[in-house]
Amino acid sequence: MSNRLVSKNLVQGSWLDLLCGYNSPLQAREISNPKISRFVSLDLKLNPYLKETRIELLESVIEKKLDFAPESFDNITIINGLEHLWSPQEILDECFRVLRKNGTLQVIVPTWLGKPILEWLAFKRKDPLAHQEMDDHKMYYDEKTLWPMLVKAGFRPRNIMLKRIKFYFSLYAKATKI
Repeated sequence: MSNRLVSKNLVQGSWLDLLCGYNSPLQAREISNPKISRFVSLDLKLNPYLKETRIELLESVIEKKLDFAPESFDNITIINGLEHLWSPQEILDECFRVLRKNGTLQVIVPTWLGKPILEWLAFKRKDPLAHQEMDDHKMYYDEKTLWPMLVKAGFRPRNIMLKRIKFYFSLYAKATKI
């Protein structure tokens, strides 16, 4: 459901997928989308086989600054990534800076309600990577934490939409820069 929600809300133009994951699954799934003129995936490590697609791969530690000119992208997505950052506010500020006018930022984060379920699923699998992923979470979110962060980044309150998804275990945010 979350992938369809994100895909449905993409606007025409360029797309930066932050903390996209090794295989950049969301952009790989949308590679034939005619609305998207440029795909850029940014994460710590990316699958080199993605170079054979239209996706530009940028491997980097995502800290407080994004190395892009102002107003570089029409779409920015952070899907299950913000909770891994020590400085999420700085990254949201940067997203606002590099987002073009009428561009859209879409974020999906785990909620506090989902925390015990996510941990149970991860630790039940006895998968060291799943354990590492859960241990790397710095924060869980709800409307009272994510909303003010988006406003502080520069988005107008009337241009922010929040919605609980995945049985309320995740929070979806769509913010448009006006």
